Amino acid sequence: MEVKVHKFSQNGQEMYVTVLSGKTVAVISDVDSVDKYEGGYQRPRESARCHNLREYIEEVNGIVPGAVLLNVRPEKMAELHYSKLGEQDGVEFGAMQLPDEKFAWQIDGQHRVGAFELLTSDLLVPVVLLAGLTRRNEAEKFNIINSKQKNVSASLRYYDLMEFADEAVKRWSEKGEKESEELAYNLVVETSKNTLWEGRINLTGVRGMKRAINLKGFMDALKPIVKDRWFATLSFEKQKDLILTFWKAMARTWPTSLGPDTTSLLTKTFGVHIAYGVAIDIFLYCSQLNDFSEDTMVSLLEPTKGTVDNWDPNGALSGYSGGGRKAVGLATDVLRAQVRERFGELLKKSLQPA
Repeated sequence: MEVKVHKFSQNGQEMYVTVLSGKTVAVISDVDSVDKYEGGYQRPRESARCHNLREYIEEVNGIVPGAVLLNVRPEKMAELHYSKLGEQDGVEFGAMQLPDEKFAWQIDGQHRVGAFELLTSDLLVPVVLLAGLTRRNEAEKFNIINSKQKNVSASLRYYDLMEFADEAVKRWSEKGEKESEELAYNLVVETSKNTLWEGRINLTGVRGMKRAINLKGFMDALKPIVKDRWFATLSFEKQKDLILTFWKAMARTWPTSLGPDTTSLLTKTFGVHIAYGVAIDIFLYCSQLNDFSEDTMVSLLEPTKGTVDNWDPNGALSGYSGGGRKAVGLATDVLRAQVRERFGELLKKSLQPA
Protein backbone atom coordinates (compact mmCIF):
# COMPACT_ATOMS: atom_id res chain seq x y z
CA MET A 1 0.00 0.00 0.00
CA GLU A 2 1.11 3.58 -0.59
CA VAL A 3 0.91 6.27 2.08
CA LYS A 4 1.89 9.92 2.17
CA VAL A 5 4.56 10.69 4.76
CA HIS A 6 6.62 13.50 6.21
CA LYS A 7 10.26 12.57 6.72
CA PHE A 8 12.65 14.25 9.13
CA SER A 9 15.59 13.53 11.41
CA GLN A 10 15.59 14.02 15.18
CA ASN A 11 19.00 13.77 16.89
CA GLY A 12 20.21 11.64 14.02
CA GLN A 13 17.21 9.29 14.07
CA GLU A 14 15.28 9.02 10.80
CA MET A 15 11.50 9.25 11.31
CA TYR A 16 8.38 9.16 9.14
CA VAL A 17 5.01 10.59 10.18
CA THR A 18 1.79 9.44 8.54
CA VAL A 19 -1.88 8.62 9.18
CA LEU A 20 -3.26 5.09 8.97
CA SER A 21 -6.45 3.37 10.02
CA GLY A 22 -6.23 1.74 13.42
CA LYS A 23 -7.03 -1.68 12.01
CA THR A 24 -4.28 -1.30 9.42
CA VAL A 25 -1.77 -0.57 12.19
CA ALA A 26 -2.86 -3.82 13.84
CA VAL A 27 -2.30 -5.74 10.59
CA ILE A 28 1.16 -4.39 9.78
CA SER A 29 2.71 -4.37 13.30
CA ASP A 30 3.34 -6.63 16.26
CA VAL A 31 4.43 -6.22 19.87
CA ASP A 32 7.57 -7.88 21.23
CA SER A 33 6.00 -9.09 24.49
CA VAL A 34 7.22 -11.72 26.92
CA ASP A 35 4.23 -13.99 26.27
CA LYS A 36 4.78 -14.09 22.49
CA TYR A 37 8.55 -13.99 21.99
CA GLU A 38 11.52 -15.29 23.94
CA GLY A 39 13.32 -12.37 25.52
CA GLY A 40 10.40 -10.02 24.84
CA TYR A 41 10.76 -6.59 26.43
CA GLN A 42 7.10 -5.64 26.87
CA ARG A 43 4.50 -7.08 29.21
CA PRO A 44 1.57 -9.07 27.77
CA ARG A 45 -1.37 -7.14 26.42
CA GLU A 46 -4.01 -6.47 29.08
CA SER A 47 -7.41 -7.28 27.63
CA ALA A 48 -9.34 -5.18 30.16
CA ARG A 49 -7.35 -2.10 29.25
CA CYS A 50 -8.04 -2.59 25.52
CA HIS A 51 -11.78 -3.06 26.14
CA ASN A 52 -11.82 0.01 28.40
CA LEU A 53 -10.30 2.15 25.66
CA ARG A 54 -12.61 0.65 23.02
CA GLU A 55 -15.60 1.59 25.21
CA TYR A 56 -14.25 5.12 25.62
CA ILE A 57 -13.87 5.57 21.84
CA GLU A 58 -17.24 4.13 20.84
CA GLU A 59 -19.53 5.10 23.71
CA VAL A 60 -18.49 8.71 24.32
CA ASN A 61 -16.93 9.49 20.94
CA GLY A 62 -13.53 9.72 22.59
CA ILE A 63 -10.49 10.69 20.56
CA VAL A 64 -7.02 9.13 20.65
CA PRO A 65 -4.68 11.84 19.34
CA GLY A 66 -1.40 10.31 20.54
CA ALA A 67 0.74 8.74 17.84
CA VAL A 68 1.47 5.02 17.81
CA LEU A 69 5.23 4.58 17.69
CA LEU A 70 6.46 1.83 15.36
CA ASN A 71 9.90 0.67 14.29
CA VAL A 72 11.14 -1.13 11.19
CA ARG A 73 14.09 -3.29 12.14
CA PRO A 74 17.16 -3.44 9.85
CA GLU A 75 16.20 -6.78 8.29
CA LYS A 76 12.91 -5.29 7.01
CA MET A 77 14.23 -1.96 5.77
CA ALA A 78 14.55 -3.25 2.19
CA GLU A 79 10.77 -3.66 2.07
CA LEU A 80 10.22 0.09 2.47
CA HIS A 81 10.23 2.17 -0.72
CA TYR A 82 10.23 5.93 -0.20
CA SER A 83 9.92 8.55 -2.97
CA LYS A 84 10.63 12.18 -2.15
CA LEU A 85 8.13 14.67 -3.59
CA GLY A 86 9.36 17.87 -2.01
CA GLU A 87 10.92 19.58 1.00
CA GLN A 88 10.22 22.60 3.19
CA ASP A 89 12.16 23.91 6.19
CA GLY A 90 14.15 20.71 6.54
CA VAL A 91 11.11 18.43 6.40
CA GLU A 92 10.65 16.21 3.38
CA PHE A 93 7.27 15.01 2.15
CA GLY A 94 6.75 12.10 -0.13
CA ALA A 95 5.18 8.71 -0.74
CA MET A 96 6.11 5.39 0.81
CA GLN A 97 5.24 1.88 -0.25
CA LEU A 98 4.53 -0.33 2.78
CA PRO A 99 4.05 -4.10 2.91
CA ASP A 100 0.48 -5.31 3.49
CA GLU A 101 1.67 -7.73 6.19
CA LYS A 102 3.44 -7.43 9.54
CA PHE A 103 6.76 -5.66 9.09
CA ALA A 104 6.95 -3.19 12.03
CA TRP A 105 7.13 -3.43 15.83
CA GLN A 106 5.06 -1.44 18.33
CA ILE A 107 7.35 0.48 20.69
CA ASP A 108 4.58 2.55 22.23
CA GLY A 109 0.83 1.99 21.86
CA GLN A 110 0.17 -1.73 22.11
CA HIS A 111 -3.06 -1.25 24.10
CA ARG A 112 -4.32 1.42 21.71
CA VAL A 113 -3.70 -0.98 18.83
CA GLY A 114 -5.54 -3.69 20.77
CA ALA A 115 -8.51 -1.32 21.18
CA PHE A 116 -8.47 -0.47 17.45
CA GLU A 117 -8.81 -4.17 16.68
CA LEU A 118 -11.97 -4.34 18.83
CA LEU A 119 -13.73 -1.36 17.23
CA THR A 120 -16.84 -2.12 15.19
CA SER A 121 -15.82 0.64 12.79
CA ASP A 122 -12.35 1.99 11.99
CA LEU A 123 -10.46 5.06 13.15
CA LEU A 124 -7.73 7.17 11.55
CA VAL A 125 -4.73 7.53 13.86
CA PRO A 126 -1.34 9.26 13.69
CA VAL A 127 1.67 6.98 13.33
CA VAL A 128 5.37 7.69 13.78
CA LEU A 129 7.60 5.19 12.02
CA LEU A 130 11.22 4.83 13.12
CA ALA A 131 13.65 3.34 10.65
CA GLY A 132 16.38 0.84 11.43
CA LEU A 133 16.40 0.42 15.22
CA THR A 134 17.60 -2.97 16.41
CA ARG A 135 15.55 -4.99 18.88
CA ARG A 136 17.83 -3.86 21.71
CA ASN A 137 17.42 -0.22 20.65
CA GLU A 138 13.66 -0.72 20.68
CA ALA A 139 13.78 -2.05 24.23
CA GLU A 140 15.82 0.96 25.34
CA LYS A 141 13.38 3.41 23.72
CA PHE A 142 10.40 1.58 25.23
CA ASN A 143 11.80 1.75 28.75
CA ILE A 144 12.80 5.41 28.45
CA ILE A 145 9.33 6.37 27.18
CA ASN A 146 7.52 4.39 29.87
CA SER A 147 9.70 5.56 32.75
CA LYS A 148 9.72 9.25 31.84
CA GLN A 149 6.18 9.98 30.73
CA LYS A 150 3.40 10.87 33.14
CA ASN A 151 0.77 8.22 33.73
CA VAL A 152 -2.67 8.75 32.22
CA SER A 153 -5.72 8.22 34.40
CA ALA A 154 -7.20 4.74 34.08
CA SER A 155 -10.64 6.19 33.33
CA LEU A 156 -9.29 8.81 30.88
CA ARG A 157 -10.92 11.64 32.80
CA TYR A 158 -10.85 15.35 31.99
CA TYR A 159 -11.05 17.18 35.31
CA ASP A 160 -9.90 20.56 34.01
CA LEU A 161 -12.37 20.44 31.11
CA MET A 162 -15.42 19.10 32.93
CA GLU A 163 -17.37 22.36 32.65
CA PHE A 164 -17.20 22.00 28.86
CA ALA A 165 -17.86 18.25 28.70
CA ASP A 166 -21.10 16.76 27.39
CA GLU A 167 -23.22 14.48 29.56
CA ALA A 168 -21.72 11.24 28.17
CA VAL A 169 -18.19 12.29 29.12
CA LYS A 170 -19.39 13.48 32.54
CA ARG A 171 -21.02 10.12 33.19
CA TRP A 172 -17.79 8.42 32.11
CA SER A 173 -15.82 10.57 34.54
CA GLU A 174 -18.22 9.97 37.42
CA LYS A 175 -18.11 6.22 36.80
CA GLY A 176 -14.29 6.28 36.93
CA GLU A 177 -14.28 8.36 40.12
CA LYS A 178 -16.66 5.95 41.87
CA GLU A 179 -14.61 2.92 40.80
CA SER A 180 -11.39 4.56 42.05
CA GLU A 181 -12.94 5.40 45.42
CA GLU A 182 -14.23 1.85 45.88
CA LEU A 183 -10.87 0.36 44.95
CA ALA A 184 -9.00 2.67 47.33
CA TYR A 185 -11.38 1.80 50.17
CA ASN A 186 -11.05 -1.94 49.62
CA LEU A 187 -7.26 -1.72 49.45
CA VAL A 188 -7.08 0.25 52.71
CA VAL A 189 -9.28 -2.31 54.45
CA GLU A 190 -7.07 -5.16 53.21
CA THR A 191 -3.92 -3.26 54.20
CA SER A 192 -5.22 -2.92 57.76
CA LYS A 193 -5.59 -6.70 58.23
CA ASN A 194 -2.74 -8.78 59.62
CA THR A 195 -0.06 -6.39 58.36
CA LEU A 196 2.21 -3.79 59.93
CA TRP A 197 -0.71 -1.35 59.55
CA GLU A 198 -3.07 -3.38 61.74
CA GLY A 199 -4.38 -1.14 64.53
CA ARG A 200 -2.73 1.97 63.06
CA ILE A 201 -5.45 3.24 60.73
CA ASN A 202 -8.56 4.94 62.08
CA LEU A 203 -11.16 3.19 59.91
CA THR A 204 -14.22 4.50 61.78
CA GLY A 205 -13.49 8.20 62.10
CA VAL A 206 -14.05 8.10 65.87
CA ARG A 207 -11.86 10.66 67.61
CA GLY A 208 -9.47 9.87 70.42
CA MET A 209 -8.20 6.56 69.02
CA LYS A 210 -4.62 7.89 68.88
CA ARG A 211 -4.01 6.62 65.36
CA ALA A 212 -1.79 8.77 63.17
CA ILE A 213 -3.75 8.31 59.93
CA ASN A 214 -7.43 7.88 59.18
CA LEU A 215 -9.26 6.03 56.43
CA LYS A 216 -9.76 9.14 54.28
CA GLY A 217 -6.09 10.08 54.50
CA PHE A 218 -4.99 6.62 53.44
CA MET A 219 -7.49 6.58 50.56
CA ASP A 220 -6.31 10.00 49.35
CA ALA A 221 -2.70 8.79 49.43
CA LEU A 222 -3.68 5.86 47.20
CA LYS A 223 -5.06 8.09 44.42
CA PRO A 224 -1.90 8.06 42.23
CA ILE A 225 -2.08 4.26 42.28
CA VAL A 226 -5.79 3.47 41.87
CA LYS A 227 -6.07 6.02 39.04
CA ASP A 228 -3.08 4.65 37.17
CA ARG A 229 -4.06 3.11 33.83
CA TRP A 230 -1.83 0.04 34.30
CA PHE A 231 -2.74 -0.69 37.92
CA ALA A 232 -6.47 -0.39 37.22
CA THR A 233 -6.41 -3.30 34.77
CA LEU A 234 -4.99 -5.79 37.29
CA SER A 235 -7.16 -8.20 39.27
CA PHE A 236 -7.95 -7.11 42.82
CA GLU A 237 -5.88 -9.99 44.19
CA LYS A 238 -2.86 -8.80 42.19
CA GLN A 239 -3.43 -5.20 43.28
CA LYS A 240 -3.65 -6.25 46.92
CA ASP A 241 -0.55 -8.42 46.60
CA LEU A 242 1.46 -5.51 45.14
CA ILE A 243 0.41 -3.15 47.93
CA LEU A 244 1.24 -5.64 50.67
CA THR A 245 4.57 -6.58 49.06
CA PHE A 246 5.43 -2.89 48.82
CA TRP A 247 4.86 -2.35 52.55
CA LYS A 248 6.91 -5.42 53.38
CA ALA A 249 9.73 -3.93 51.29
CA MET A 250 9.30 -0.61 53.09
CA ALA A 251 9.50 -2.38 56.47
CA ARG A 252 12.71 -4.13 55.42
CA THR A 253 14.20 -0.85 54.24
CA TRP A 254 13.16 1.14 57.34
CA PRO A 255 12.41 -1.38 60.12
CA THR A 256 12.47 1.13 62.96
CA SER A 257 10.32 3.65 61.07
CA LEU A 258 7.50 1.11 60.82
CA GLY A 259 8.16 -0.69 64.07
CA PRO A 260 6.04 -0.62 67.24
CA ASP A 261 5.56 2.71 69.05
CA THR A 262 7.26 4.67 66.28
CA THR A 263 6.51 8.36 65.71
CA SER A 264 8.12 8.45 62.27
CA LEU A 265 6.67 10.45 59.39
CA LEU A 266 6.14 7.19 57.53
CA THR A 267 3.19 6.31 59.78
CA LYS A 268 1.54 9.69 59.23
CA THR A 269 -0.52 11.03 56.33
CA PHE A 270 2.44 13.03 55.00
CA GLY A 271 4.72 10.00 54.82
CA VAL A 272 2.11 7.65 53.37
CA HIS A 273 1.39 10.13 50.56
CA ILE A 274 5.09 10.19 49.68
CA ALA A 275 5.39 6.42 49.93
CA TYR A 276 2.49 5.76 47.57
CA GLY A 277 3.74 8.46 45.19
CA VAL A 278 6.92 6.40 44.86
CA ALA A 279 5.10 3.04 44.90
CA ILE A 280 3.39 3.49 41.52
CA ASP A 281 6.79 4.01 39.87
CA ILE A 282 8.14 0.93 41.63
CA PHE A 283 5.21 -1.19 40.39
CA LEU A 284 5.76 -0.06 36.80
CA TYR A 285 9.51 -0.65 37.01
CA CYS A 286 8.90 -4.12 38.45
CA SER A 287 6.59 -4.77 35.51
CA GLN A 288 9.28 -3.77 33.04
CA LEU A 289 11.83 -5.89 34.89
CA ASN A 290 9.27 -8.73 35.00
CA ASP A 291 10.01 -9.14 38.70
CA PHE A 292 7.53 -8.10 41.40
CA SER A 293 9.44 -9.63 44.28
CA GLU A 294 9.98 -7.98 47.63
CA ASP A 295 13.75 -8.14 47.01
CA THR A 296 13.46 -6.10 43.81
CA MET A 297 11.32 -3.47 45.53
CA VAL A 298 13.89 -3.24 48.34
CA SER A 299 16.63 -2.76 45.76
CA LEU A 300 14.67 0.04 44.06
CA LEU A 301 14.11 1.77 47.42
CA GLU A 302 17.73 1.45 48.56
CA PRO A 303 19.00 4.78 47.09
CA THR A 304 16.37 6.77 49.01
CA LYS A 305 17.50 5.69 52.47
CA GLY A 306 19.87 8.58 53.04
CA THR A 307 17.43 11.17 51.73
CA VAL A 308 14.59 10.41 54.14
CA ASP A 309 16.88 10.08 57.19
CA ASN A 310 14.85 7.18 58.65
CA TRP A 311 11.68 9.29 58.28
CA ASP A 312 12.59 11.19 61.45
CA PRO A 313 10.13 14.08 62.09
CA ASN A 314 13.14 16.31 62.77
CA GLY A 315 15.31 14.87 60.00
CA ALA A 316 15.89 15.56 56.32
CA LEU A 317 12.17 15.65 55.44
CA SER A 318 11.19 18.02 58.22
CA GLY A 319 11.48 20.97 55.86
CA TYR A 320 8.74 19.50 53.68
CA SER A 321 6.28 18.35 56.35
CA GLY A 322 3.43 20.73 57.02
CA GLY A 323 3.72 22.28 53.57
CA GLY A 324 0.64 20.70 52.05
CA ARG A 325 0.34 19.00 48.66
CA LYS A 326 3.10 21.03 47.06
CA ALA A 327 5.60 19.94 49.73
CA VAL A 328 4.51 16.32 49.39
CA GLY A 329 5.00 16.57 45.62
CA LEU A 330 8.46 18.07 45.97
CA ALA A 331 9.60 15.41 48.43
CA THR A 332 8.10 12.64 46.30
CA ASP A 333 9.86 13.90 43.17
CA VAL A 334 13.23 13.71 44.91
CA LEU A 335 12.69 10.08 45.85
CA ARG A 336 11.21 9.17 42.44
CA ALA A 337 14.33 10.47 40.71
CA GLN A 338 16.52 8.25 42.89
CA VAL A 339 14.32 5.20 42.31
CA ARG A 340 14.33 5.89 38.56
CA GLU A 341 18.13 5.98 38.54
CA ARG A 342 18.33 2.65 40.36
CA PHE A 343 15.80 1.19 37.90
CA GLY A 344 18.07 2.22 35.04
CA GLU A 345 20.93 0.32 36.67
CA LEU A 346 18.80 -2.79 37.16
CA LEU A 347 17.45 -2.61 33.62
CA LYS A 348 20.91 -2.28 32.12
CA LYS A 349 22.03 -5.29 34.12
CA SER A 350 19.01 -7.34 33.00
CA LEU A 351 19.70 -6.58 29.32
CA GLN A 352 23.31 -7.76 29.48
CA PRO A 353 23.94 -11.12 27.80
CA ALA A 354 24.13 -14.03 30.24
